[in-house]
Amino acid sequence: MLRSIILIALLISSVCALHWEIHTEKSTGNELEESSGEIQTEQNPGICWTCKWAMKKLKKQISNGATQDDIKKKLETICDEIGFLKSQCIKFVNQYRDTLVEELSTTDNAKTICVNIGVCKK
Repeated sequence: MLRSIILIALLISSVCALHWEIHTEKSTGNELEESSGEIQTEQNPGICWTCKWAMKKLKKQISNGATQDDIKKKLETICDEIGFLKSQCIKFVNQYRDTLVEELSTTDNAKTICVNIGVCKK
């Protein structure tokens, strides 16, 4: 009986310590993100996928003669289609809006655009 109690106490303390460590790491990452106002690519590996997804969708929707205003309008609505990554997508689009408009005006593919703005590795 005493062994069981000691074993359960050790197990609970281990879980609590692990939870505290994870919570501290998340807390530190969020504070850095909020204070700098930038999307941290190392802390947020899904940003590359989000970028490529959005750029592929936009490239299909944008015609060759599209104006910068047309591209901006498409950028405003693209994140509505992404699902659970919508908030990350909106942050991404807001942060890189002007650069994305320029990049989407070129013939570069989605991956090249994301590499050029620095959210994906080569």
